Amino acid sequence: MNKTISTKQGFYTASITGLFVAATLASAADPASVVNVGGTKISIYGIAQLDAAYEDSKSNNGNFANLVNKSDLQNEDDAGWYLTANHTRLGLNLDGPNDGTFVNVSGKVEFDFYGGSTEVNPVVRLRHGYGQVAVPSAGFTILGGQTWDIISPLNPPTANAGVLNNSGNLGARRPQLRLSEKIPVGTGSLDIVAGVVRTVGSTQPYVTNSASETGSDADIPTFQGRIGVSLPLWVEKQTLNLGVSGHWGQEEIDLDSVGDTKNLSTWSANVDLEIPVLSNLSLVGEGFLGQNLDAYAGNIGQGFTTATDRDDTKNVEGYGAWGALRFKPIPALALNAGAGIDKVKRSSITVGSKEQNISGFVNAFYNITPAFKVGVEYFRIQTDYLLAGDVGEATLNREQVVLSYSF
Repeated sequence: MNKTISTKQGFYTASITGLFVAATLASAADPASVVNVGGTKISIYGIAQLDAAYEDSKSNNGNFANLVNKSDLQNEDDAGWYLTANHTRLGLNLDGPNDGTFVNVSGKVEFDFYGGSTEVNPVVRLRHGYGQVAVPSAGFTILGGQTWDIISPLNPPTANAGVLNNSGNLGARRPQLRLSEKIPVGTGSLDIVAGVVRTVGSTQPYVTNSASETGSDADIPTFQGRIGVSLPLWVEKQTLNLGVSGHWGQEEIDLDSVGDTKNLSTWSANVDLEIPVLSNLSLVGEGFLGQNLDAYAGNIGQGFTTATDRDDTKNVEGYGAWGALRFKPIPALALNAGAGIDKVKRSSITVGSKEQNISGFVNAFYNITPAFKVGVEYFRIQTDYLLAGDVGEATLNREQVVLSYSF
């Protein structure tokens, strides 16, 4: 077993560890805030978590994934079990300094350990890192940094870290500049968000020695927007939330080494909905359609297809949706069930590509204490691959146990 750590990785890990140790020591002196630096209040939060799972087939690109490996078309019984603590998360909420004027400043820095490497030597991954300025009296906010996409803002209540990505749930986290406006509408609100985000592309498919990637090589960034409404219904202190959103950007494909290029659009149109049925029962879900969505965990992770005639390079097109039921019979117990589908247009892919991915789950989480919970989940995935004249189905069943301590 290789237990060595690179100097660069060790520096990053030590720096982050030092930051949180300093914040924890400061909290002992001032329970009201972890640390106060130049008027900025910093509070620490996170989870320490173990995920254990048994899978009866191989998931794609490693354990806990939301796709089934194509090799399981021939061998669906290659089972395995997995243990990981990579879902462990550390975060800092930042507040101020605010001097009592009409603006408030705040921010967030959050990491987990899904950056790669082995299970016993995980790499730190930045989830959120942003600052924002708000004008509360006007409902206006400016945010700069990395956080969730503006589009498709919801996530299904699954134990899996993949949250139905590539199986109906669109969106990820990326650097962005966004503007938000909340307008009161009766006892509800109208929410308008617009932003410019980093276009995440892929390695140039034809010019293999190119230093550029298809997203950063584009002449424009990607634009995202959402309009949402929140309205009170029959459930006290809960609202119906409905939103429509979309994005548009470009990737530039280098067709050869002498300057011939082709621009491919990436776009989506989305809807999100959250309905409280009872005080302890709600329905939630999203739907999308679009093209070139691999960077958004859509079209089953497929962006565009290459061709012998490079001018025939084209986008993968598709649609998807997910829905879930959330139920809390007692405050300490949460029961959830849901499913998702991601389907691509057959004429936009080549033989051997993924055509459809369907997932479903049921789970239960119980809080032994307010800070410590245990959970169990059953998760099933079916990935269909386009074969010559046929479709091959690969299936996976996963049983997962979660132990999670929140602070």
